[in-house]
Amino acid sequence: MQKSIVLFLLLLSNFSLNAQEIERSKSNLPEISEVKAVIKEATGWVLQDNGSWLSEKNKILLYESEKNRYADPMQKLGRQNFEQIEIQEVLIGDEQYIILTIKYLGGYFEFPALRQNFHKTNNVRYFVFHSEKIEEIMAATTKFNEPIAINLDIFCSDNIINYNKKQLSTQIGYNILRVSKTKEPSKFTMILALMPTIVDGEKLFRFRYVNLFNQKSIYQKYLLPANKSKHFERSYFEVPYQTFIDFFGAINVYKPEFNLEDPKSFNDFYKRGALRYERRNYEGALSDFRNALKQKPDTEFWLLYAIMGSTQHQLKNYKAAIRSFEKAILLEPEDSKQKQTWIRNYYNRGLSYLMLNNKSKACADFRQAKTLGIEDEKALKVIKKNCRGKKYMNN
Repeated sequence: MQKSIVLFLLLLSNFSLNAQEIERSKSNLPEISEVKAVIKEATGWVLQDNGSWLSEKNKILLYESEKNRYADPMQKLGRQNFEQIEIQEVLIGDEQYIILTIKYLGGYFEFPALRQNFHKTNNVRYFVFHSEKIEEIMAATTKFNEPIAINLDIFCSDNIINYNKKQLSTQIGYNILRVSKTKEPSKFTMILALMPTIVDGEKLFRFRYVNLFNQKSIYQKYLLPANKSKHFERSYFEVPYQTFIDFFGAINVYKPEFNLEDPKSFNDFYKRGALRYERRNYEGALSDFRNALKQKPDTEFWLLYAIMGSTQHQLKNYKAAIRSFEKAILLEPEDSKQKQTWIRNYYNRGLSYLMLNNKSKACADFRQAKTLGIEDEKALKVIKKNCRGKKYMNN
């Protein structure tokens, strides 16, 4: 068992031990990840009423050919357009969800009847859905020329006109929190139509997204096998095949082999705690690590103490963090593959001392980390910045 959980943490990279000075959230909003991938460019295709196909970068233009020829500012925006499409992940409870964000241009006429004085708006539409849908999407990537439609079963969504870039994550977080508490079903869902294809020897991926009322009588027809091919009869976006693969493949879907809502063993609590830490749910993570220790109070698994120290550091309980790092240091691993990660305990304990304004002890730990061969360039810069002079550092 210990070997499996060592591998688990190492596969999660160094996140659990990189206790840098990350500001702790002051609210109970769900922690939204950084943007994992972006689609910045796609070709939009539309079959016009004159029988000809028309393409435009990042736009699906109108069906009416005359309107496309003599389009006013609103019509030039097309049926659909986007500036970029982004994908992120978020933890709701202990479940992994995905946020698909479509940033697009909109607008309005100051004098609608005259269609005069057009004002552009920067809008965003986002959709939150369970990560299991990523597996359905990726399963469709190998079936060339076979259209498929997937109901993303939206958890929540919104369309924000003239959005504020700095406030967007907070707005999404509040909506997720509200729906989590009220259990209110989403008014809308999204049907994602997909089809990988090959044109003149080039692999491409065609897709469409349709926003519908979340009523089975409305969306069911889009999922019927007989209607799959109709998704691409008149319009679609098209990107290079690898662009699409890289976009949805940027999400590492976590499939635990235990019940996340009811961990039973040391292993279960440790793994859930590590996942909670990764998503900055530090209170939940610390609770899990303590429960893991109740299962095995005499454990010599140094990684548990290391990540618990990092968690306590993030919670600004620096004295407790120092005690945890000390235990991790005492349990030095024999496996050489773990040594570089284990060395970080000295550096991380030094950070906690630094936060307590004990620069002497901080630099002693930094010096030890450097002597043992810490390789992290960012850590080395922190050491150099804080421990200049003979008083603190012997070069």
